[in-house]
Amino acid sequence: MHRSSLNFFLFVATPVLVLASLHACKSEEVAGLCNPGDEIFCRCRGGDPGTKPCQEDGNTFGECGPCEERPTTGPGEQGSPASSSSSSGPGGGTPGEKPLFATCMDDSECESLTCRHNYCTKTCDKITDCPYPQSECVRYGDGDTICLAACETAVDCTPYGAPPSMCGFTNAIDTWWVTVCANWGAEHKVMPVDTDCVQFDHEACNLGYPNREIVCPTTGVCSKGCFVNDDCPVGKTCSAQGAFGQCQ
Repeated sequence: MHRSSLNFFLFVATPVLVLASLHACKSEEVAGLCNPGDEIFCRCRGGDPGTKPCQEDGNTFGECGPCEERPTTGPGEQGSPASSSSSSGPGGGTPGEKPLFATCMDDSECESLTCRHNYCTKTCDKITDCPYPQSECVRYGDGDTICLAACETAVDCTPYGAPPSMCGFTNAIDTWWVTVCANWGAEHKVMPVDTDCVQFDHEACNLGYPNREIVCPTTGVCSKGCFVNDDCPVGKTCSAQGAFGQCQ
């Protein structure tokens, strides 16, 4: 082949070869997030340790298990949900008109005569004292054990004023892991590391709050780390943009 023709061929072919190589690398990256049959450590919703199997496609996981069902006796008795209102509150007086979980500013506004965390609530002794799954019976701080509005992410608590009301992780009185709306302040927590989650569903871990340094990577369990700078505490950056990294 003539030298000029050879140079032209290399000039045209090289980008094609590079693109082909990049495509092959990308395909290798997409495939094989886990080895089929491998068991990944995870935690059940109740906090018990378990494992989740890598599926045959090598890209997804099965359910975390073995996970016990929520207790049905003692303080965790499920039974029939309690009434959604109470005729008296800790301060006594004439009940207001607002039902449980309606926004409020004062006890007198509520049928239960109890306004906490910007909504009407009531005291409880067991989880069946609170309408389920709308709420959970939780001992808040050093105060009363009360029904707190259940939530999945930050947006569920916006009707109660966000902040101060935030969707936060805690334990119900039966020790079950729950997320509820409350004025947590500095005590606010997101989901613990190793909690089961759907791959890349980061809100299942950070509850919709940025800068918490916890995400849901390919393993499908909440992990300390980041994908973008907004995942990191203010003043830190993510070591890998778009890929799982660490805040530094």
